[in-house]
Amino acid sequence: MISSSLPFPPISWWQQACAAQQVTFDLAEHYQKMSYRNRYYLAAPSGRMLLSLPLEKGRNQRMPVGEVQLSYCTSWQDNHWKTIVSLYGRSPFFEYFAPQLEPLFRQHFPLLHTFNKAGILLVAQLLKLPLALGETTQFVAHYPEGTCDLRHSLSPQQPVALPAYHQVFTDRTGFLTDCSILDLLFCEGPYAAALLQTV
Repeated sequence: MISSSLPFPPISWWQQACAAQQVTFDLAEHYQKMSYRNRYYLAAPSGRMLLSLPLEKGRNQRMPVGEVQLSYCTSWQDNHWKTIVSLYGRSPFFEYFAPQLEPLFRQHFPLLHTFNKAGILLVAQLLKLPLALGETTQFVAHYPEGTCDLRHSLSPQQPVALPAYHQVFTDRTGFLTDCSILDLLFCEGPYAAALLQTV
């Protein structure tokens, strides 16, 4: 599977990754604004909540994703973690997974991709998913038929419809589809792995 580098990718991404078992991140593609490349969505009482990672030189940079730098002009890591605690502190598996996840929000990552990859590696480890991750620094516009290319098919504006599971605020919002893997992790715990492996 060929993929953009994404922070805590949506559940539909994980389903495709589990089916492929081999994920290659395209670090040569240009950063694209309004995509999942520096954002993820959590289930909140008011609906899907966007959390974005601030970038050096703003959102409009036309450079390879592998060179995009995170900005630390704001305390975005503290804000993200506080939001996660606020939304999922009472979820069934928060206390189990939070100690492993919190250090990601305390560590300084110079590059967007290094943060994204660290999050993916950690989630794969927590759920015992057999994912092999690689990277390419050579841009290829079109891969051979049969290669799952998710670089342009996933869009925050069009979340994929997925089977429902219990979310923290289901009684207020109904089921919010295709949130970040963090939502599934905190709500379903180890059972999340079985859900991801049924495409």
